[in-house]
Amino acid sequence: MPARQRSGRLLAFAFATIAALALYFHVARIQSEVNKDHNKSDQSAYIDAAIAAYETSFHDTGDRVRMPLFPWVMALFYSPDMTEETFFATGKVVNTYLSGLILCLISAMFVQRFTLGYAAYASLSIAFLTFAIKAPWFQTEILLYGIFAAAFIRAVDVLRRPVGWRSGLEVGALVALVHFTKAMGLLFLISYLGALFVQWLAGFALPRKRADSVREQVGWRLLSHAAAFLLAFVVVLSPYLLESYQRFGMPFYNASNTFYVWYDSWQDAKRGTKAAGDREHYPDLPEEQIPSLSKYLREHTATDILDRFVTGAQRMSARSCTDTKYKYEYGFCSQVGLGLLALAIVAPWIALRTPKRELAAAAGVICFVILVHLSNALGTVWYNYIGTSGPRGLLALLVPLFWTLGLTLHSRIGYALRFRFFSIQARVYSAVLTVLGITLVYEIYQTVTHRAFAMWGGK
Repeated sequence: MPARQRSGRLLAFAFATIAALALYFHVARIQSEVNKDHNKSDQSAYIDAAIAAYETSFHDTGDRVRMPLFPWVMALFYSPDMTEETFFATGKVVNTYLSGLILCLISAMFVQRFTLGYAAYASLSIAFLTFAIKAPWFQTEILLYGIFAAAFIRAVDVLRRPVGWRSGLEVGALVALVHFTKAMGLLFLISYLGALFVQWLAGFALPRKRADSVREQVGWRLLSHAAAFLLAFVVVLSPYLLESYQRFGMPFYNASNTFYVWYDSWQDAKRGTKAAGDREHYPDLPEEQIPSLSKYLREHTATDILDRFVTGAQRMSARSCTDTKYKYEYGFCSQVGLGLLALAIVAPWIALRTPKRELAAAAGVICFVILVHLSNALGTVWYNYIGTSGPRGLLALLVPLFWTLGLTLHSRIGYALRFRFFSIQARVYSAVLTVLGITLVYEIYQTVTHRAFAMWGGK
């Protein structure tokens, strides 16, 4: 490519990037005007936690409902002469610029890995259908989405090639940071260990004459990787886990995950362990009144459990996609729906054309991607049955979903797939990106002209 043409493309790319960022911050500023009351959507709790962190020189680790990392970050921007209102306004600005930084880093990873067209699509979707609305809020989600995305992408990269103990330390530390931001790390940890186990099992698909030696080598490598992964996870969190054990008797104590998820309503939780002081100490209740998985299974039928998932999914769908126009509707639903549809069509198509040995080599990645998305989606739906938090937790899966779709469409077989529509032959990649791109333009238009002014992005 001639130097002049290359320079022209770089200039156009830089101009488009600056224009997109300018529009992004403009939308975030509009949404900031909607978010005027720091007492709504648990923002006051995060403000109090950040002030407590500042006043205790970062020794305060929170109430075991909200994790400490985000309050600690915000405490860096607090000073004693600030009122709560001033700190609230400062925090919204800080979180908005933090969202811009995280968005740029995520976009850079998409540009490095995928075609520019798909990278632009994914970056704009993440920016305008989630980040711009969530940015001007004094809440942990933006930080969570960034760290969760980094952990997911690194985990997928590691699982796609032979692993060792050093990469285990990297992934373990990132998953620990996920947990230190919001108590979602254990689901991630279980999903990753499950994927490593499946990857070990896939070794039995090797040809017999090479299987024993190669399987033994891979087995020891996976074992060292898993041990390093667990070690890093525990070491990074060890001060927090030790304090939790000393105060509550459980290293992974979290009121929401330990108790609230097993209640049938938020009112039951408020009258139960919350009223018994579950945020200051282990709740002062008789053991038979303490909610748990075993207690829930004893008192509920399979129909009750299924109904909870169905009702939770309906409430999530209503709040995220079909509720009062623009009040809670982010606009991501169309892209998620179309993306899942594309995966449901293209992924089996690719699998049918992939040699068995290559499928076996990718078994760990496939298992991990499915487990992460399924466990977090079902967990959010389960909790949403009693909560009113909307899709905040579920939106952590947006970047992983776009990354998974990108890997599928850009795979060796996926990128070459073609289909015929009457007399027209087209590439599957181009068709999918065209449909997604057209619908994205509509959603961004709605966000810029309507959603940003009307949405309550704290749910």
